[in-house]
Amino acid sequence: MEQEKLCWENISVTTPIPELVVCPDHKQVFMFSAVTWNRHHIHYSKDAAISEGLPDIVVQRGLIGNFLARLITNWVGDSAELRKLAWKVTRSALPGKDIVCRAKITERFDSEDERYLICEVTASNEKDELIASGDATVVFTVNHTPS
Repeated sequence: MEQEKLCWENISVTTPIPELVVCPDHKQVFMFSAVTWNRHHIHYSKDAAISEGLPDIVVQRGLIGNFLARLITNWVGDSAELRKLAWKVTRSALPGKDIVCRAKITERFDSEDERYLICEVTASNEKDELIASGDATVVFTVNHTPS
């Protein structure tokens, strides 16, 4: 089923953005470390993670950011571009546990050539405890018609 294209004129700061729920498993966390050359042992060795005071291996900051990016890009599709994403992780996320990604529009403004949405993004665990928060800038290009 094809996604309906978002229309700038129909978006306001109260427009809901569908949440994204992901459940990374140990294999995904390991593979993300491999593909990003992240050799920190807390992402693949439970013993090493426990020795550092963690209950298990932990999901990488970058993978959490990927989930937040997916939240926005799933919503905008090819209607707009995710231009900027910044986030800070404040709590460890564990494999095998849901991560709930949410966003809400906080600003909407435009220029001559582009239209901007600023969104607050968050990732929370199954207990709704905050894992990460930040902001995303979404850009819609203005299509100028020749006169």
